[in-house]
Formats: sequence, structure tokens, C-alpha cells
Amino acid sequence: MDDFKQEMNEFIKNGNDILFIADSIEELAEKAGIDKEGLVKTISDYNEACKSRDNIFNKNPKYLKPLIGPKYYALKFAPSAYGSAGGIKINYKTQAMDAESNVVPGLFAAGTDANSLYNPDYAFILPGNSLGFALNSGRMAGENSVKYIKEHFTEE
Repeated sequence: MDDFKQEMNEFIKNGNDILFIADSIEELAEKAGIDKEGLVKTISDYNEACKSRDNIFNKNPKYLKPLIGPKYYALKFAPSAYGSAGGIKINYKTQAMDAESNVVPGLFAAGTDANSLYNPDYAFILPGNSLGFALNSGRMAGENSVKYIKEHFTEE
């Protein structure tokens, strides 16, 4: 959005079913249809982490900012994105390959950046259809990376 504040004000003025504003976390949960106890606990846990350290996600403390009123906002969100699909050629072990199809030692790739199934086009009418490849190739790349490190960088 080029002008978020203007668009938000239009949503508020015209009524909508995607933007929710409340004076408390409990009210926000009710308006947005979110589990009240779960949201209150999540916000409480997060605010507590802001005081010292995020032990759940290990987020860098400089990026932690407590969520305290006077107003609370929620927005329905449908994640979507554009990105590359098939940019890095890989083999069946998820090893990155150069232009001549030679393995690049120690380099592994996964996800849509290595997904030649959709190169050059991705069917956006079927969102999420590369998710299976992304998850599985990520697992494979992780496993093969560990194997490579053990074979090349550990002493007997």
C-alpha cells in the first residue's frame, strides 16, 4: 500500500470485515474472532520477553517492542508473495549446480529458489502448490549439508 494510513482510514470510515480496532486485547480478540485466552497469553508472554529475552524464538532483543495500548489493531492477512522459481539448478541431493551442471561443493539449495518444477511460471491460481517441494527440499538440503560437513570437516 502506498499510503497505509489513508487506506486504513477509508476502511474504518466505510466499515469492513478485515480491520479490527479495540481498547483491550480481550476486546480485540472478540471483534476479530480470535481465541481470547490464547491471544491474552500470547501477548502477555511476548511482553514478558520484551523485558529480558525471547526464549521461544530467540529474536534479537533490539527488535522486541512490547504491545501496550491505548489501542490494539488486528488485520486479517492472506499471505502471498512473488519470488523466484527455479533460479538455482540442483540435483537429487539438493546440491547446487553450475551452468555446466557440475556440483558446487558444499552448496545446497531448497525451496522456490531451486524449484525447477515451476520455471519459468508459477500457477498463482493455486497458491501454496510449491510448499511441499519447499518443505521437503529444505529437509533434504539440511540433512545433506550435515552429511557434507561431517564428511569434509570432522576429524577422525
